[in-house]
Amino acid sequence: MIIEQAPLFRLFKLQIKASERQAFKQIGQQNLLTSIKQEPGTLAMYTGHVDDAGLENRVLELYRDQASYARHAQSSQFQAFKTVAGKAVVEQSMRPLTPLCLLQQAPAIREIAPTNQFVALTEMTVKAAKLSEMQTRLKGEMHQGLTTDAGLVVAYLGQDQAEPQKLVLFEVYRDALAYQQVCQTVNFKLFQQMSQPLIVQQKITAIKPDVLVNHGPLTFATR
Repeated sequence: MIIEQAPLFRLFKLQIKASERQAFKQIGQQNLLTSIKQEPGTLAMYTGHVDDAGLENRVLELYRDQASYARHAQSSQFQAFKTVAGKAVVEQSMRPLTPLCLLQQAPAIREIAPTNQFVALTEMTVKAAKLSEMQTRLKGEMHQGLTTDAGLVVAYLGQDQAEPQKLVLFEVYRDALAYQQVCQTVNFKLFQQMSQPLIVQQKITAIKPDVLVNHGPLTFATR
């Protein structure tokens, strides 16, 4: 699927109560699996946690447009999730992202924990004068990775709408070994070497997947 119009792209960070973890996980699974099955405009949804207890959560969503999100927000499965989340979530932040490059491999993903999939979230601040160059380098690396690295199945690049110098790279690999193998390639090491002078700050977070769903092959890129 080739997307011409920029989709709605958002990253959530959620802190939840330990006592509500199981209920939150179960209703989240129901929400994502039902939505990806019933809503063509819900392009992809990924949830996971950073800590072993599962209290520090990340949610990444991709919708075809605002109308598609509105339909999802009115759905019965989301309303059920919203009710549980209202009790479970103690802290929440949402970052609207401008999509710069969105790439997905076939087949469609329907992964539920426990799964071997490895998810990496890279958040970086780039020097203002080097922002365009960094975006170009990242897009090239993403296309290269999806073409040559069989273990890379999803790669998204977004720009923080509130702070344009901040970029977010979201990647899903077949497993941790595939990620490690990519990090050891000559091409990746060269990319790191060339990109490091452009970056002010960078944080890479490994996310333990809870639910990962999408509709399969997808391509979107800005010029």
